[in-house]
Amino acid sequence: MPRWVAPILVLLAVAALAAGWFWPVQVPPGPGRRDPDALLDGWPAQDVTLIISGEQHGYMEPCGCSESQSGGFSRRADLFRQLKARGFSPIGLDLGALVKRHRDQSRLKFQTMLAALGDLDYAAVAVGPEDLALGPDFLLSQGRADAADENDGSDLESSVPPLLAANVRLYDSPDLPGAPIASRLVPCGSETIGVTAILGPGLTAPLRAAGVLADVTISPPEEVLPAILADLVDRGATLLVLLSHASIDTSVSLARQFPQLHLVVSAHGPEDPLADNPRQVGSTTVVTVGHKGKYAGVVGLTRNNDLPRLRFELVNLDSRRFHDTPSMAEHMRTYQKTLEQTDLAAQMLPITVVDGREFVGAERCGECHTKAMAQWKQTGHARAYESLARGRAGHEHEWIPRTFDPECLSCHVTGWHPQDVLPYKSGYVDRGGSAHLLGNQCENCHGAGSRHVALVEADRIEESLADVRVTLEKARRTTCIGCHDLDNSPKFDFDSYWPQVAHPGRD
Repeated sequence: MPRWVAPILVLLAVAALAAGWFWPVQVPPGPGRRDPDALLDGWPAQDVTLIISGEQHGYMEPCGCSESQSGGFSRRADLFRQLKARGFSPIGLDLGALVKRHRDQSRLKFQTMLAALGDLDYAAVAVGPEDLALGPDFLLSQGRADAADENDGSDLESSVPPLLAANVRLYDSPDLPGAPIASRLVPCGSETIGVTAILGPGLTAPLRAAGVLADVTISPPEEVLPAILADLVDRGATLLVLLSHASIDTSVSLARQFPQLHLVVSAHGPEDPLADNPRQVGSTTVVTVGHKGKYAGVVGLTRNNDLPRLRFELVNLDSRRFHDTPSMAEHMRTYQKTLEQTDLAAQMLPITVVDGREFVGAERCGECHTKAMAQWKQTGHARAYESLARGRAGHEHEWIPRTFDPECLSCHVTGWHPQDVLPYKSGYVDRGGSAHLLGNQCENCHGAGSRHVALVEADRIEESLADVRVTLEKARRTTCIGCHDLDNSPKFDFDSYWPQVAHPGRD
């Protein structure tokens, strides 16, 4: 290109901009272009607004027990509060999988979470496989007997939101009171949201593990959705939403098969869905919202020439922008009080220790290992149980004690399997009968000590030491991360933590 052409092109471009010949190009937000703390920046408050959560997996509080982690019902409630203060009218929808295990504590936690979602005015909660694994009888007891009547769009008062699962049948019966319903209409201003939910037929592993698979029938979603979507439209739905508790591939496939859907919310995406989210499949928007309640997905609806336009923002429920909410704290207080009243930890069936060994307690270890005992008493491990009672530094005034919570005790007392959250035989039961096992003691790392003691008393010293020896490599790779995992100790670094607890030598 001749040299004289380039300056002319620049002059023409400047003139064109000055004359308004070009539409301005909107640059997508990126690093350095947007306040990271901004929330729904530029969203008009008159939008229909959905707050979407899912796959909570039992994390009522910020992911794990670390304050620096994101999530928690209390912060989510603050998101609702902030949006309402700005003129939004948010409606909550949940994908399900409120819990992770199928135990008595999980059932109590499910009840607590469902009540909390009711306080947040959630319109519907889909049923995940982990929820079904709690047992059909339990699920029927938690469902709403009046839920089927809501298909007319009426706003019946209830303390809990209805459970949704269009392709799930319990005990092969279609009309059981309290069973999940197929769909719900949710009036919202000039719009009527039609919500339905499906469960992927391949997600049966939790049901099989819980022994309830024979009592649950899961039909192919593509067989039930045509009639349900047509019915929702006939009854006035203007926005069709599918809560798809299935793989991303299945959810995308359903979006292709049913282009009348405006929004598909999919489970089984990444824990932190920060990329490729949302995605557009024809005219359908497909979103994911992560696991453990760390994020909430916010969807806004506006119309352009009567065509719906959906906005989406994945909100990190961090401690900078969101704070605790008294009503949610009250749910946690009630939950912990129930754990205490039922003494659930003491009722759990213990698992067998290798070779039938028993836990003897740190004081017994300290009879020989005096220097190691003195070092241990200076560590946070020794005060682990007390931390459940008094709380984190600076939060003592608002702390709700966790001293009867098995999921907390498993790392704060001695004689439990931390990842399986199960007590060992002869491990901690309660403070009255197991005061010698309070705190995270020697035997949580070195193993139950009864055989070691017997070998010492038999003067088989070398054998006794080999019996409880833990190498640094084993400590680094397996032992410590049983409790110091990414959820509960995200800043854990073995090389910086180890000097605080190191205790070489016998005495």
